[in-house]
Amino acid sequence: MKFTLTLADSGALLERLGMGKVVRGGKGSLAGTVSWPGSPLSLDTARMTGQIEVAIDSGQFLKAGPGAARLLSVLSLQSLPRRLLFDFRDLFEEGFVFDNVAGNVSIGQGVATTNNLRMRGAAAVVLMEGSADLVHETENVRVVVVPEINAGTASLAYAIINPAIGLGTFLAQYFLRKPLMAASTREFQVTGPWDEPKVERVERPGLGATPSIESPAAAANPSPPTTR
Repeated sequence: MKFTLTLADSGALLERLGMGKVVRGGKGSLAGTVSWPGSPLSLDTARMTGQIEVAIDSGQFLKAGPGAARLLSVLSLQSLPRRLLFDFRDLFEEGFVFDNVAGNVSIGQGVATTNNLRMRGAAAVVLMEGSADLVHETENVRVVVVPEINAGTASLAYAIINPAIGLGTFLAQYFLRKPLMAASTREFQVTGPWDEPKVERVERPGLGATPSIESPAAAANPSPPTTR
């Protein structure tokens, strides 16, 4: 099936599809090609393949409820506020208010993968790469939050991310070489089931260094921030 959906209210569409009130507003489009064996009236998620392009403007992710809506809790970033050193609670606790959401998603055998999903809000840009298993309802997603520390910082991150090089290389090349951006950018790894995700802070010991995930013990007992 090759399709283009022009959306006047993406939240209303998701509610109509039975996902509940998980998005407020949001206009734009979903376009792509998906396929699965069997009847077109009987969706086979486990054997679905395809490509989807997302381009949505002016909306807000709300608190996700049960069912498939749990996947959207990753996008709304509900589990991140306690990990952020900057006070972004007003942005994330009730769901991320976005100006734009854009990116490309590939689906293979029921697993959705992206390496360039990006969301732009008034005070930050959120970049994501990783996968979501639509059958087993699990995810493994890397999340990078780039705050708008001066005019154009976050907007630049939104505009120039290149899906061909991957998120880690992108950060090393464009942002983490700059001390102010390196100090303010936050990275997380979100893994596990949709209804109980595990969020771990990704530490960078040095600019351009290979990132490492902090251990659960370190996450439970974080070191105090260094004062410069």
